[in-house]
Amino acid sequence: MNSWAAGATYDCNFLCICVLGDRSAYGLCKEMSTQMKLTHCVNGFVASPSDMPTYGQLGCQGFIVLDKEHNVVSEGTTPFMQVRALAFQHVEALLDAICNNTPIPSICPGEMGEIIGPELTGCRGVCIKVHKEKVDFGFMDGPHQGKMMSFHQSMVRRLSLDEEGGGGGGGSSCGTGTCGVGTCGSGQCGDKGTSCKDVCADGSCGSGSCKPTGCDPSSCEKPECQIDADFLEQSLDIASVKVSSMDSEHAECAKALRVLAEKRSEESLQDVLKCLSDHFLHEEQLFEQFGFGVHVNEKLSAKKSHTDEHHRLLDKVQKQLARGTVPAGFVKDLLKDFHEHTSLYDMQYADFLASKGAS
Repeated sequence: MNSWAAGATYDCNFLCICVLGDRSAYGLCKEMSTQMKLTHCVNGFVASPSDMPTYGQLGCQGFIVLDKEHNVVSEGTTPFMQVRALAFQHVEALLDAICNNTPIPSICPGEMGEIIGPELTGCRGVCIKVHKEKVDFGFMDGPHQGKMMSFHQSMVRRLSLDEEGGGGGGGSSCGTGTCGVGTCGSGQCGDKGTSCKDVCADGSCGSGSCKPTGCDPSSCEKPECQIDADFLEQSLDIASVKVSSMDSEHAECAKALRVLAEKRSEESLQDVLKCLSDHFLHEEQLFEQFGFGVHVNEKLSAKKSHTDEHHRLLDKVQKQLARGTVPAGFVKDLLKDFHEHTSLYDMQYADFLASKGAS
């Protein structure tokens, strides 16, 4: 957002508002400004419960976009934690239309949709790119799962939030936003008979249901198969959240993730799932005990958005276990997810829980 505000592409105002609703919002607002380097957009806070908005959601659930008359164009764009870079492309597609006085696209990058054309009717996926009247569509089910095809916009219907079964992106866990180019889910396995080495290399071997076994990371010579040591160390460098039990559990999760990166076995992934599940449960118990993130408006609840992210990460691991493979691409995504979760989500409760005496 700060980059958009600093650039000359969009004649818009960009606002970042902390909605804790009391004076503690000032500290979180300053911390957000420092961490995100908000030097060009407007950064503010709501300090009184009586001034709290009755509409909206936390920024982790997407941007609210208004036009120049302050009419709502989008109540919430797709969340970054679900579709990565596509979330920003969604916002840009809306801003391009608003600033150029052109129609809003019927579906934007990062939004879930389904095909309504012949043969593939009902197949679901995510919009990757919109160019003129064409939509690049990444399949998440059906015979072309994990692949991308281009369709006329009239053949792609955007799904509502209810049809998606949740927030934007439908909980698809699309890795690093490369859905539709053969890496959706970072571990999509396909055609039977695909070699172990090929699965190691790109984490995606087509559209069937193969489950290669015995994949030894050390035997794969392709760079894509390996996990860079510096990347691993940076991902597992977890800042303190000022609560001793949480810091200790973060260290245990990091230890399990390190073993996963080294072995890439189903057993090590099972260990990660258990470690994360136990940690997330304890964290949520602390939220209940000390009243973190509670809000009458669920969309403004830090507790709700935090626990939703827990569910997304656990669902991502469970789906990968069901596939029976542990490719390098999936492990890299999981490492990045864990680091971002601890640094973006967990740091939000650090001062609050510490001030309440949580240990």
